[in-house]
Amino acid sequence: MKRKSSTLQEDEERVSQLLFNKSQKLVDSLNPKLEEEQELNLTPAWVDEDDENISAKSDVNTKSAILYKEKLKQKYENLMGTPSWAKLNDKSKEEDDNEDEILRTVGHLHKKKSKSLPKSVLNIKPLPKLVAAGNCKPGVVACVEFHPTISAAVVAGHTGVVSLFSVGGKENTQLHRFRLKQWKINALQFTPDGSEAMITSSTNHAFCVYNLVKAEHKLFQLPQVVKHPMFLKISSDGKFMATSDGYYEVYLLSTASKELLRTLKHNSRVVSVIFSHDCTQLYCYSREGEITVWDLSTYRPLKKFQDEGCVTGSCLTTSPCGKLLAAGSGEGIVNIYQTENLTVTEPTPLKVISNLSTRISNLKFNATTEILSVTSGYCSNAVKLVHIPSYHVYSNFPNPKFDLHRVNLVNFSPNSGYMALSNNMGSVYLYRLKYYKNY
Repeated sequence: MKRKSSTLQEDEERVSQLLFNKSQKLVDSLNPKLEEEQELNLTPAWVDEDDENISAKSDVNTKSAILYKEKLKQKYENLMGTPSWAKLNDKSKEEDDNEDEILRTVGHLHKKKSKSLPKSVLNIKPLPKLVAAGNCKPGVVACVEFHPTISAAVVAGHTGVVSLFSVGGKENTQLHRFRLKQWKINALQFTPDGSEAMITSSTNHAFCVYNLVKAEHKLFQLPQVVKHPMFLKISSDGKFMATSDGYYEVYLLSTASKELLRTLKHNSRVVSVIFSHDCTQLYCYSREGEITVWDLSTYRPLKKFQDEGCVTGSCLTTSPCGKLLAAGSGEGIVNIYQTENLTVTEPTPLKVISNLSTRISNLKFNATTEILSVTSGYCSNAVKLVHIPSYHVYSNFPNPKFDLHRVNLVNFSPNSGYMALSNNMGSVYLYRLKYYKNY
C-alpha cells in the first residue's frame, strides 16, 4: 500500500508540474533578458582625464570629489536633460508589457476579438414583437422610431394611432398611446434631444408635436403653402425641418419657430429628401431620378446630376459618417455614391445593389455605417441587409422559412443593438443584433 501511495503521489506531483509550471516556463522562455538586465553593469561611454582634477574644495556643501561630480551631473541633467546616447533602452519594459498582455490566462494565448462586423453571417436574435397584428389597430405601420436616449420606440400607422413602447425587456410594455382622428400618419421623427417627436399626415394641413416629457400632443398649423406634407425630415442639429407636397417645391422650416425659412424649387416632383450629416447640405431626389444638392447657408443648388440608370426615383438616405449617399429607384436598384466625389460632372456609383426587383420603399444605414437595410413593400420578404464596406448581402436574414409579408421599413436603435421591421399587416418585429452591445 505504501508503494502504491508513493506512486500516486509521484503522479500527482508530475501532473501538478505540467499544469502549474507550464506558464512559468513559458514566461521564462519569453523573458530571457530579465536576469541579464538585473545584473547589468553600466560603464562610462568615455573617461575624461580632466574630471580627476576637479577639487571638492570649491563647494562647501559637498564632502568629496565624487559627491561633487554627482552634483554637477545632476545639475547638468536638470538644465539640459539626459542626452539621447545616455538613455537606457526601454525596449525590455515594452516587451514585458506585451508579454503581460499575452499571458492573461495561464499557459494560453489571449486572442483579441475582431473590431469589425463579420460579413459572412449576421448574429441576430428574434425578440417579442413590438406590435402584433391587430394590436392597437395601427393598420399599415408607416413609422417606427427608436428614442435617441432611452430604451423606447414609437410606432405610428395609417389609422392615426401613436404608441410608445419600452424596448429591451422580456416584454415590450406599452408606455403611452393616443390617436389622431382622421390622420393618415406618414412621417414621425424625434428631435435630437428626444424631448419631442414631430408627426405629419398626408391628409391634414397640420403637424403634431408629441411632447414625451409631459406625455401630451398638440397640433400646429403648417405654413399656408404646405398643403399635404408627404414626408418630414429633421436635421441632426435640430434646426431645420424639410417637407414637401410631392410636387416641385421643398419647404424648409425652422424647428424652433415652425416658420417657413425658404422654398427650394425643382424641375420635377420631389419624392425624397435627406440632410447631410453636418447639416450644411440638403439632398433632394426627384421622380425622374435627378439628385439636387442644396447649400443651406446660401439656399443655392451646388450640384445637379442624374442617378445612374434610374428611370423612376424612390428614396434617398445618407450614412451617419457622411461619406455615403444611397439612392433607391422604382426598378429595385440601389446606387451608392461617395459624397466626396459628387462634385465631378457625372458622378458614378461606388457600388450598385441589385438584389431586389421591385420598387425600393426604404433605405437605412445603422449608426456605425456597417449595415445598410434595403426594403421593398411591393413583394413578400423583400428585405436585404448589406454589409458595409464589403457590400456582401447577409444570406441568413430574412429566414426563408418565415414569412414577414410585405416589409415597408427597417430601423435601427441609436447604437445598433436593436433592429425593428414593420410590414403591411400591422406587425412590428424586433431583433437583437448581438454584435452590438448597447441599445
